[in-house]
Amino acid sequence: MEVMAPDVVLTADGGGLVPAARTPIHGAEQVARLLARANQVQAAFKTTTVWLNGAPAGRIEIDGQLAAVSLVVENGRVTRIYAVANPRKLTRLDEPAELAR
Repeated sequence: MEVMAPDVVLTADGGGLVPAARTPIHGAEQVARLLARANQVQAAFKTTTVWLNGAPAGRIEIDGQLAAVSLVVENGRVTRIYAVANPRKLTRLDEPAELAR
């Protein structure tokens, strides 16, 4: 909760092909509730860093289903979370990205 801005917005894109939130989730508490449910997944889980739309992101594979998550950080807090699970938009996430400070 400390890293999220109070007015954080999570937007998900499943493209109608895979499950995803249909409307943006607004507010730190609502987003935290959604993320807490994701933490209960008991599946094979693998994550790597990638470039997504020119920015660093996480490539997540859960039981063979691919997703990517990117964050927008402003003033040290997450203000936007973009979760993409639409398989048509994830075709170029093959190579890990080297992240450096």
